[in-house]
Amino acid sequence: MQYLIGGAHMERALVIKRRGGRLKLIHGSMERDTAAATGLHLIDRDARYNPYAYLEAHEGNELAAQVAYLADVIKDEQLTGRLGVYGMYDAGAAMTMLNLLQDRILDTEIVGEYGNSLFATARETKDDREIAEMVEAGRLTSLVVGDTLDFVSGHDTRDDLVVKRDGDLLTIGEVKAFIRSRIYHYGMQEDHDTIFAQGRDAGVPHNNGTPDMPLRLGQTIVFDIFPKLNSGYFHDMTRTWCFGYATDEVQEIWTQVKEIFDRAMAAIAVGVACQDLQAMTLDYFESKGHPTSRTHPGGYEGYVHSLGHGVGLDIHEEPRLNIAAGNTTRLQPGHVVSVEPGLYYPEKGFGIRIEDTVAFKEDGTLVNLTSFSYDLIVPMK
Repeated sequence: MQYLIGGAHMERALVIKRRGGRLKLIHGSMERDTAAATGLHLIDRDARYNPYAYLEAHEGNELAAQVAYLADVIKDEQLTGRLGVYGMYDAGAAMTMLNLLQDRILDTEIVGEYGNSLFATARETKDDREIAEMVEAGRLTSLVVGDTLDFVSGHDTRDDLVVKRDGDLLTIGEVKAFIRSRIYHYGMQEDHDTIFAQGRDAGVPHNNGTPDMPLRLGQTIVFDIFPKLNSGYFHDMTRTWCFGYATDEVQEIWTQVKEIFDRAMAAIAVGVACQDLQAMTLDYFESKGHPTSRTHPGGYEGYVHSLGHGVGLDIHEEPRLNIAAGNTTRLQPGHVVSVEPGLYYPEKGFGIRIEDTVAFKEDGTLVNLTSFSYDLIVPMK
């Protein structure tokens, strides 16, 4: 729905379309101004399909009222033949409602899709208007990351610990609260919990970080941030930091991650097979002696994930930079993907990931949506 109505936020709205017909938006009367801004043909739900009238007619049975409402819409709009249903709804509730709806309607078959659906295909490529939104998302996200670096590095230290003015230790949770405040300061939203994971936690790719853990110098911090604009478009970037200093081992591993990151960024182009970029990354890490998802499937150490994924109205969408069976996708204009190699050694107490998000404009031009330094060591001011 957000894709069809330009990111407007509406409750219990419904978009309908006949083949060859125009988009129609059924909306609540309280959201009529928001609805008008979409430019779609509008139907005021409260005037034409009043929810309270349906509830009264069905003695308060919400399921029966919803089924009757949808059946009336289908009848009024003459939606016959195959009717595709899309949207976000609890799986069990949707199954119950749609089965009852199917029993109520004639000449209409309700169908759904799984995986490579109509909307997954449409959303896989972005036009230049959407990419402009994502450029802005990248700009604002980079500002948040810069503010966070300044915030932490501006603190005092004591015995390799980061200390606040009152003498208490600065914690991961306090840094994440600061990050959250800056996300909202720049008019964005934190739809998923930002990753700010230190030491052993950084060695588990989707560990969000332990809130009460004190911030320590010399330990790797994987900072993976993925806020979104109010229009719904996400940005995704990761930096790995060591405040103050880094060990020789961490510096060596970071250099390897940065080298394959640079190679992948140089190789990514329209026409390149997504599988080839992942294969190149696997070959490189294996040549350096690291276990990978190809040599040690399901393993916890080394390179354990794919090189990247599509980014858009979801943080993870098509295309995928992996070698999964059936992935024959080649990069094309409109694709927006993350590039994020990483190495993870939780038992050694560190993890490293570097990530930018890039886009191919309609003319095939590559645009890096992420603009921030890659430095591993952050000096304390």
